[in-house]
Amino acid sequence: MARTGPQKIPGASQSYFFGTGQYSGSAMEVNCGVVHTTEGMSLTSYSSGAVAPNVTGVPDIKNRKIRWYQHFDVDESARALMNRSGGVETNTANVFQIELVGTCDDSKKTSWSGKKAGVDYLHWPTAPDWALAEVAWLVRWLNTNHGIPLTCVSNWLAYGKDSRRPGVTPASYGANPARMSMSAWRSFKGWCGHQHVPENDHGDPGSLNFARVIAIAKGGQTPATEEDDMDPVDVWAYKGKNEKADAYSYLRGTNGAVRALSTQVAGLNATVKTLADKLGDDVDTATVVAAVEKAITDAVVKVDVDITGVPNQES
Repeated sequence: MARTGPQKIPGASQSYFFGTGQYSGSAMEVNCGVVHTTEGMSLTSYSSGAVAPNVTGVPDIKNRKIRWYQHFDVDESARALMNRSGGVETNTANVFQIELVGTCDDSKKTSWSGKKAGVDYLHWPTAPDWALAEVAWLVRWLNTNHGIPLTCVSNWLAYGKDSRRPGVTPASYGANPARMSMSAWRSFKGWCGHQHVPENDHGDPGSLNFARVIAIAKGGQTPATEEDDMDPVDVWAYKGKNEKADAYSYLRGTNGAVRALSTQVAGLNATVKTLADKLGDDVDTATVVAAVEKAITDAVVKVDVDITGVPNQES
């Protein structure tokens, strides 16, 4: 089968690429995606590729980004799904597979082996928006370049043990109510989790908010936060080193500076008008106001040029 579109993910490390070795996969044209969680805190070797996905996302929490490691080409079957004999194809069913380093287990929502969630690792069902936006970047790229629809299943069950064993309810393991039938899987397009794939019994990625990922991918927006009260802005087109993180920080800072300037200018205008009204009749107050407002405007333009990085030009 012909493979179309770019096969290497922009910016992804190829240092753990297995597609040219013993476990290289079959050619296909991806039209759906499956999300896993590693239930670990670091990148694994995947037994030298024997059980690897197409790509692994390792959270860099300090810098609020995900570092991607590619293991197989986009249109090459990966190996992170179970495939039983006599049923349906899983790994080779045109599916792109993502592993997200971290956990979906709610018992590790705040701490795990002495480590703190949100500091040392991510609990993906409560992942912050920056992490979901990083996943959304890849989802959007795959939609643009390979046509995987920006849709997902609606029922993402909380991580739990097989109902045959005591554990959390609802059970995402085993024959859970969210797992697809073989016929549903054969026609599926869009995004789902490991817990939804037939012939498999794993329950990851739990109640990951993938609907939020899809929403961000559709809008191409980095969400606002209460802290900076900024409107959502499109940063996908920003180019440069660490493009998304840099763009977000850059725009957030610029937005705050402009907001502060606007407040100062409004106050200055009001003060100037008050002072001008108190001047004697022999002074043209309108001329005074116009002259001062022009000076304020010129100053604002200069500051605006400085914060946007465009060099000032001498007249």
